[in-house]
Amino acid sequence: MAFTNTKTTNDNANLIEENLDFILEHLSAPSFPRTIMTRALGYQKEVFSKDEALTYFKDCNYKDCRINAYPAYTDYSGINLTAPSFMMIDLDLKDSRYSQDDLDRILRKTLDKLDDIFYGAHPTILWTGNGYHIYQPIQGFVLEEIDRFACFIDPLKKDLTSRFMQFAENFITDRKCDPQHRPSIKSCLIRIPGTINSKCDQDVKIVQKWNGIKAPINYLLRDFRTWLVAEKINEQLRTKRSRSYRNTDNNGYYAKTDTIQWIEELTQTPIADHRKYAIWRILIPYLLNVKKLSENETGSIIQTWLNRCNGLRSLDFNANRLIKQNIRNNKNRRYLPISHNKLSSENHELYDIITGGDE
Repeated sequence: MAFTNTKTTNDNANLIEENLDFILEHLSAPSFPRTIMTRALGYQKEVFSKDEALTYFKDCNYKDCRINAYPAYTDYSGINLTAPSFMMIDLDLKDSRYSQDDLDRILRKTLDKLDDIFYGAHPTILWTGNGYHIYQPIQGFVLEEIDRFACFIDPLKKDLTSRFMQFAENFITDRKCDPQHRPSIKSCLIRIPGTINSKCDQDVKIVQKWNGIKAPINYLLRDFRTWLVAEKINEQLRTKRSRSYRNTDNNGYYAKTDTIQWIEELTQTPIADHRKYAIWRILIPYLLNVKKLSENETGSIIQTWLNRCNGLRSLDFNANRLIKQNIRNNKNRRYLPISHNKLSSENHELYDIITGGDE
């Protein structure tokens, strides 16, 4: 792939401003208020103008500068009223399944599928140093206002716009996208070309520029509704399994299971990668919903584990906020941790870390 030259220096403010303008062209109105995030901030900060965003970008020496693809609504509450207007696809080289050649091949197939679905889609592609980001603006509408989708509104789940983005990324890549990338209205953070990805100390480069044509959402709606139906059925099955999550003892009586040995071992084993995934998919569901620990006990165990993980590689997220968010998401929905077998297919790199590569 050929990259557009976006070499970054700390005094190259004009280039960063041009690239921010380029990214803003992809996004729906209003341009602001909108949240940004930088290496120095470490959290999403709401800004009210381009100049304010650029000030934060400059103050952090242009490291990890990102802006949310969706505008902020500070006083908004209730049913989602934000239409899908942007799709983000993350193809990550850190996934041990893929070499650079594999990733390039997946990128070509993804672009071919986008072209087939939308009849000529030409998205922006960025090289982040660790992989490719694909940014495709779309023409959408509020799905919650359409009868055939309104029946899938669930106050315990994400809004339909966020669920559409997650569906589209998996569908278009044939599930070859980064399994840890779960975009939502509140967290669809996109990088600014010319800024620095501190994880690999490389500049973010433009591979291809969007042609200005928004893809109509209609071409994906039938498949999205099919996905929602399947998700609803799977949720019902998970709930049923949760109610019968038991083992029989030697006398044939049911005894509740409250220990899963491989997860117990994980709580005692620090890891350098996949920490957020392990918390969301394994540890908190296990501690809350299998072991039935309190929120405080769960938080304390996770915090201790993360402190040990930080000794291997510094955390790049706010641990306390992440723990609280995942506890809040899990306590009402009673998710079970991912099974050992399913982990091997969903996140094989973490599976190899846990098993030591022996299986």
